[in-house]
Amino acid sequence: MLVRLAWRSLWRNWRRSLIAMSSVVFAITLSIVQRGMQYGTYAETIKTAVRASTGYLQVQKVGYNKSPTIQKSFALSPALRKMIDEAPGVNGSSPRIETDALLSYRDQSLGVLITGIAQKTEGTVTDFPEKVSSGRFLSEDTTGSSVPGIVVGDKLLRNLGARVGDSVVVLAQGVDGVLGNMFIRIVGTFRTGSEEFDRVGAFMNISDLQTFLGMEGRINAIAISVADPDEVQIVAGHLNRMLKPMGLVAHPWQDLLPQLKQMIELDNSSGVLYIIILLFVVGFGIMNTVLMSVTERFREYGVMLSLGMSQERLVTAVAMEIFFLLVMGFIAGNGIGAAVNAYWLRHPILLGGDLASLYQEYGFAPVLISSLSFRIFVDSTLTILGISIVASVYPLWRVLTLEPLKGIRYT
Repeated sequence: MLVRLAWRSLWRNWRRSLIAMSSVVFAITLSIVQRGMQYGTYAETIKTAVRASTGYLQVQKVGYNKSPTIQKSFALSPALRKMIDEAPGVNGSSPRIETDALLSYRDQSLGVLITGIAQKTEGTVTDFPEKVSSGRFLSEDTTGSSVPGIVVGDKLLRNLGARVGDSVVVLAQGVDGVLGNMFIRIVGTFRTGSEEFDRVGAFMNISDLQTFLGMEGRINAIAISVADPDEVQIVAGHLNRMLKPMGLVAHPWQDLLPQLKQMIELDNSSGVLYIIILLFVVGFGIMNTVLMSVTERFREYGVMLSLGMSQERLVTAVAMEIFFLLVMGFIAGNGIGAAVNAYWLRHPILLGGDLASLYQEYGFAPVLISSLSFRIFVDSTLTILGISIVASVYPLWRVLTLEPLKGIRYT
């Protein structure tokens, strides 16, 4: 009886019900769209950053991440490689060596960060092979070649005053502490979009760099890609349980790129503040609408109480009415929010000009893209549900404390 009473009361004044429902729909739709844009942009930014640098995970010697030196290296055995590649969630891996060096051409010398990579597997972890702007990327291992190849950032090439095809001298300290030098040939340039990295970054085949630094068979890190970016921490925890006895550790991108993590957290905090302000505004709107709906029916409630209906049952019927209203609002709001997010997911907004430069300066990908993550819908629904329940407390309390005679006389 109470369910039928609540349902009929809800649609007896359908305009009033639609006004109340529209507040819920507006709140949950705006929350889903706003958080979807944030989460989608964060995911794209993280993907762009890790695919252009570290990978989602890296296996390193303990302590290397805080104080990287070529002495903190480890042997890449077939058993270790197999264990990593077969770990749940791992999508690909590639060994790395990183060292500071001095690149010289004629009378110009510049400091560079040389990364030794395995050309066959690097594409499974990063997009470096796709960033070539002139010349070519590294070919297969060139062990034994008289002049190894190197790919440098386009800004680095301009600062050196060299051209693709020129031979330059690289000076670096080997694992034994002895300063060595060798001739290498510039075979290509790359452009990642990061001015700093394009100014100091360079790539060599890992076998050539191992021979030059005296690190045959040893590496500094293994970059790893994952099948699901949301499970990076889970994959890292699984790997760490296996790697700990070897003196190795798996660092997720949050450890490898702490500045990116901090920027995302800061931007997310501003988004949360915006949602809180929105919820307060919407909460007062819901409370006002529900209170108006309840107050204009005080005479009806007074008659029902006079005929013997208990106040507890009356409050239950009114609460059910509010519940039906919220459920329909949630369904409509989630549906509209999902449609909008799906559209922006398939048709992302590519930023250009000064706005794109501003996004890149703060470490974000110059694109606005949404997300259909289940977490967005759950969090938004539960949040709006909570604020709606709080907003409904006062109107229900007015019904609970209503006296039959005062209700009948209410105008």
